[in-house]
Amino acid sequence: MIVFDKISKTYQSKNVSVHDIDLKISKGEFITLIGPSGAGKTTLLKLLLSEEKPTSGALYFDSINIHNLRRLDLPKYRQRIGVVFQDYKLLESKTVYENVAFAMEMIGKSDAEIKADVPHALELVGLENKGYSFPYQLSGGEQQRLAIARAIINQPDVLIADEPTGSLDPESSQGVLTILKKINELETTVILATHDKDVVNTLKKRVIRIEKGRITHDKEKSGYHSH
Repeated sequence: MIVFDKISKTYQSKNVSVHDIDLKISKGEFITLIGPSGAGKTTLLKLLLSEEKPTSGALYFDSINIHNLRRLDLPKYRQRIGVVFQDYKLLESKTVYENVAFAMEMIGKSDAEIKADVPHALELVGLENKGYSFPYQLSGGEQQRLAIARAIINQPDVLIADEPTGSLDPESSQGVLTILKKINELETTVILATHDKDVVNTLKKRVIRIEKGRITHDKEKSGYHSH
């Protein structure tokens, strides 16, 4: 489904480059992307979102070379990918329900579709009783679960979670991981970038380690220290 074919990205500045990345991610896989800060994880994710273009190589999503897409077609492509960040990026002036509904409004979904879908998404992340709350009234774990609901409301093919447990306590982290696994069971491909050894060891999914812009380890059902 996603193929990085000899992808390299070199920056003029001292930003992290990635070199000669060959990587295949199948539909419905759960990938854990690990590596030290500055290893190139975020660069890979930006290439997949077509926020960056590779210096060489090609990146295919369902056999389409995404960096050949016209600017006009990029928003439609990006709708196929949901993104969750470490810092939530919630709309503070909107309620929990409105935060999720807004993501549907942005792509022109009808009021009827919004009314039908938002409660399901909130239930999936365990926030069905918090629809009228505002983000500041939620715990960190709940805010991250809200961010996940918003990222999946338009049923993307792929969910990217970039350090989603970075600022959470262990219990809240487990709650977020449980939801990511649930989403993956619904056949959404999940790409989780993390520093957290406990997260990786708990999941026991395919682990891809990046160091200095290169893949140094790629193993099924792996832990943080497996080689």
